Amino acid sequence: MPLFFSKKHYLLEMIDFYLAKASACMDTFLSAFLAYLQDENCETLQPFVDQINQTEAEADDLRRKIELTLYEKALIPESRGDILRILESVDKIPNKAQSVILQIDTEYLHIPACFKEDFQQLAKVNFQTFGQVAGAVRSLFDNLKEVRKFTAEIGIKERASDAIERRLIRKIFSSSAPMGEKILLKELVIEMGNISDRAEDAADRLNIIAAKRLI
Repeated sequence: MPLFFSKKHYLLEMIDFYLAKASACMDTFLSAFLAYLQDENCETLQPFVDQINQTEAEADDLRRKIELTLYEKALIPESRGDILRILESVDKIPNKAQSVILQIDTEYLHIPACFKEDFQQLAKVNFQTFGQVAGAVRSLFDNLKEVRKFTAEIGIKERASDAIERRLIRKIFSSSAPMGEKILLKELVIEMGNISDRAEDAADRLNIIAAKRLI
């Protein structure tokens, strides 16, 4: 196999490892949030906090390694900038998922039972966006025409998230909960919704790059 193709294959393997690690971070986010809905106990949440911190740090290390590899080994210079921008956009998604779990942990948030079903739906739909992002990134290298299929699904999930956010915020502020609790819960809703917003930002960038390559 020519050296160039060998190096390119190595790069694609690294990107796939990165996506797998970022996906593991998202898995922990969802598991942590659902566990917290069942038992609002910091001791219950702590193992998930430790795990998401470690996994997100490992994903960051992989991303930096990919960036160094792109420059040090002079790989695909015509696409280097696009790949770096994609990785930067994608990395913001698990970062935000991690920050949501840390927010719950540090603020000792109480989520009343009447809101739990909506919060569960919000967590799941935002979690699902990353799988579509990962699929779009992989398609960027092996099937450009599939990119738009994944990014269209991200748009659907993002709109679903927005609808849940609006419904849940209305329910929160029409409830009898103390105002301080309402504000904290609203902030949590918005931060969770930011996960799919970041996924949509990544989708926009992926669509542009795919369109350029298809021309």
